Amino acid sequence: MNALASWALCAALLGASCAGSGTLAQEQRAAALEGEAIAWRPAAVEDVPGVYVSRELTGPLAGYLRKLVYLFEANGSYAGAALVDAAPPRFEVLGGTWTVGEGRLVLDGGPPALLEISDDGALRLSGDEGVVVLERERAR
Repeated sequence: MNALASWALCAALLGASCAGSGTLAQEQRAAALEGEAIAWRPAAVEDVPGVYVSRELTGPLAGYLRKLVYLFEANGSYAGAALVDAAPPRFEVLGGTWTVGEGRLVLDGGPPALLEISDDGALRLSGDEGVVVLERERAR
């Protein structure tokens, strides 16, 4: 994996400060969700497998990532893509292994992110770099 892909992966993990917050003001970084408040509960390992697309990115990571897509396999592997807000914008391919322990998701042995799930199957990852809400894609 190249250095930028590793950086995007680290940013997606939300653990450590992997990159600067860019030049966007805080109110420009947050994506708003319409409707009622979502009830979140701790997620378990069996909640994770599936395909997800980011529907909300907040905090510093929203200044340099536009979109995340992940496929989490039940065998502990994942594949994904990060749309990096650069000039020009570009996708970085991600891949590796994931684990869940003590209510936290860890990608490739990196820093853990608090892992929660909603009643509709969305995952919320929270850490030092912000919050990512991943909406589960439904089978067609």
